[in-house]
Amino acid sequence: MELRPAFIANPSHLFKSSAMSSPSTLTMPTLAMTNATRTPPSAVPTQRNAMDDFFGYTLAFSRTHESRHDLSVADALPPYVEDLPPTYAVRAPEPATLAKYLFKFGFLFPPFWIMGAWVLWSPLRAPSSDSDVEGGWMADKTESERTRVIEEMRKTEIRWALRCLWALLILVLLTVIAVMVVLHT
Repeated sequence: MELRPAFIANPSHLFKSSAMSSPSTLTMPTLAMTNATRTPPSAVPTQRNAMDDFFGYTLAFSRTHESRHDLSVADALPPYVEDLPPTYAVRAPEPATLAKYLFKFGFLFPPFWIMGAWVLWSPLRAPSSDSDVEGGWMADKTESERTRVIEEMRKTEIRWALRCLWALLILVLLTVIAVMVVLHT
């Protein structure tokens, strides 16, 4: 025999109520009194908007349309400064260099960092003008423009070569530390 509390053993008392035992009718509650301060949608002039038409919703029918927080453009505060913000020059993208690709692919194959660091000791020279390319290297540019391009590329190459060198040094340092930890345990 299973022992259960009395209220679970006989759940019939849960379904009995005074309304069920006596024949009476239920009355509807009285309606709540409300004050409608919102203008009915038919009285609000609506403007057709392509976005509203697409999504099927207009701001005129929103409950917050008449909110005190909905300022019109005329009610907006004036700007703090009359001057326009300064314009900044857009930096030109840096040229794609061998050292940049060696740095990125060095995470997959670390010996690429050795080759990328070697760029620090190798000079960057412009291709000879008698190359196989028709018209030579940058034939449409003057000599000073070509020199400027070479200098910019060299700066970028050195930046990425130094990154390769630092990545290689960090890898060697971590390897030495790992070897020392393994050997001393």
